[in-house]
Amino acid sequence: MKNSLLLVIAVIYTAFCVYSYSKALLPSWLFYVFIVSNTLALIFYGIDKLAAIKHWRRTPEKHFYLLALFSGWPASIVGQIMFNHKTSKLSFRRWFFTMCFLNIVLVFVYFIYFSTALIK
Repeated sequence: MKNSLLLVIAVIYTAFCVYSYSKALLPSWLFYVFIVSNTLALIFYGIDKLAAIKHWRRTPEKHFYLLALFSGWPASIVGQIMFNHKTSKLSFRRWFFTMCFLNIVLVFVYFIYFSTALIK
């Protein structure tokens, strides 16, 4: 149930970003950051899961936090569920969701600021 809710939130956020880009409310560079960070997030989760299984060198958690902060959290959630990775470490989850929340706040502040600037 918890994973389903996270997926729904991730899909809504992704749809919001795609819709905003299609209506020219989201600048191209910001949309490209969204695409790249989500792609990297999914790849990083897959590689880190493989590294955990093979006992190789792991990806530092700060990389996952930065990807979440730069709008890569929807694919991070998919990666966590798909690879069953980073789902039980409470300290990681706490910081990860803090970065997700910060990203959402920053994106909405951006929209509020620029939508009022467009009206003027």
